[in-house]
Amino acid sequence: MKPLMRQERMVVRDVDDETLVYDLTNDTATCLNGLAAQVFRRCNGETEVAEIAEALDVDEKAVWLALHELDQKNFLSGKNEMPDYLATRRSRREVAATLGFGAAAAMVSSVLVPTPAQAQSCVAQGDPCNLNNPGACCSQACLSNSGGNDGTCL
Repeated sequence: MKPLMRQERMVVRDVDDETLVYDLTNDTATCLNGLAAQVFRRCNGETEVAEIAEALDVDEKAVWLALHELDQKNFLSGKNEMPDYLATRRSRREVAATLGFGAAAAMVSSVLVPTPAQAQSCVAQGDPCNLNNPGACCSQACLSNSGGNDGTCL
């Protein structure tokens, strides 16, 4: 297999020995550890899995595990044929036990990135608020200042 990194709707940035991947299709930020990042960078559609393992001086099974996780995140293009021990949906620990090495540590971890509206901070106690939107207050309570819609967060 010659894995190919997906190019469309992804932003990829290197930070120290990790790679951050922002997937614009589902607003997910993913951190690839050192090995997964190195494998990901070599997914050019021209390099065989065995060649990636040799270039990184790691066991080929470790490369397959990284590819499996990258494929699960939809970071690889096309249909990728995984070895039988990775082909079925199994947990990372089950796969690591099958591979016979300490691969239980996450190679790939993701977080859902909130939309700008979801990421807004709440209004602090004592700050002005609108009675029509008491949920904007951190306390979820807006006390009326007068007869209008103006208030103060509790």
